[in-house]
Amino acid sequence: MNELSREELIAQIADLNRQLTEINEEKADLEIMMETVTEHATYLENQIHHKNKQLQSYIQQVEKLTDAAAAVENNSFEPRKLKQVAAREDELGHLARVFTQMVQTIKTREQELATAKEQLEAVLNAVPGSISWIDSEGLYIGVNSYLAESYNLSPDAFIGKEIGFLKGRSDFANFMRQFLASPQESASQIVEMWVNDTMKYYLMAAQKYQQGNATVSVGIDVTERKRAEEALRIAEENYRSIFENALEGIFQSSPEGRYISVNPAMARIYGYQSPEEMMAEVKEISTQIYVEHNGREELQNLMAEYGEVKDWVSQVYRKDGSKIWVEENTRAVRDRYGKLLYYEGIVEDITQRKQEEEALKRQLQELRIEIDQQKRAREVAEITQADYFQDLQAEVGNLDLDEFWEN
Repeated sequence: MNELSREELIAQIADLNRQLTEINEEKADLEIMMETVTEHATYLENQIHHKNKQLQSYIQQVEKLTDAAAAVENNSFEPRKLKQVAAREDELGHLARVFTQMVQTIKTREQELATAKEQLEAVLNAVPGSISWIDSEGLYIGVNSYLAESYNLSPDAFIGKEIGFLKGRSDFANFMRQFLASPQESASQIVEMWVNDTMKYYLMAAQKYQQGNATVSVGIDVTERKRAEEALRIAEENYRSIFENALEGIFQSSPEGRYISVNPAMARIYGYQSPEEMMAEVKEISTQIYVEHNGREELQNLMAEYGEVKDWVSQVYRKDGSKIWVEENTRAVRDRYGKLLYYEGIVEDITQRKQEEEALKRQLQELRIEIDQQKRAREVAEITQADYFQDLQAEVGNLDLDEFWEN
């Protein structure tokens, strides 16, 4: 190995010193860089730790929100538990505030709905009629208390049962089956039903809802009305029989002076062939019927004052112009407000009675005259037979008339 010269050795040492200086500089730079990296890593570590804590807190608050949602389903939600989450300024806080407000709104609506449902149930149970809800298959969804109590059952006993499960409701079941099978949205009908061994009549009204998947039916007890209608029908038949077959004349007339109705006896009394002929030909009762020109007016005035007139005797014209005597019993018929509707009454031909009364009056007059004559003759006889009269007659007989007149 060649020995280096002093100059070369110095040059190498100088080069090594330079390299060592560069290495020291690089080392210093690396130390600075390392220090910077370490500081930055520490900062990042702190940031990550902080972010991790924030994320954990965020997750916890998200969990509170999910727990609140579960609590809503369990009906145990407490708004105070979301107070901290709702205080956040970010989207989670906004979501928590909206969620709380929404839940409170739902709760309010639920309370209102519960109150409305309670009120509706109270109204439906207070309705004096049967109410039932039926699905499209003809099964009961529910009934009100009135219907259940009518059959001594609970409302729950109806749920899920077929509409024909009760005896005595076949008419109702047939009505509902036909309605459910039809495209009609509503229908009504009076049906017969046996309730506790009693035949009753109900006016049933049915209305579909939920796009035809369910029906509500309402039944109003019209038994009394049906009985009243039947009684009215019988009464009308009885009245018509009496009206048509009565011996007395029966009539209804308008305040204006025309007949509204007359029975056959009325037409016969006045000489007409039929009630229709009499009503058609008599256009003014006051002039065509009453002989006295103000007879009907006087009768109307009495009815206006007393409401009715009994045993009213008047002379009237028959169709042929002859006169007869009649006796009327007439009343004014008014509505509930007091407005006069028409007059109705009964007329009896009393011509024969009047003639007999006149004959009896004549007989009584003649008898009275005869009695008066007999009474006077008896009185004269009694006077002439009296002692006073006999004495007076004797004195008159012994009296000297010439001497009497001279004195």
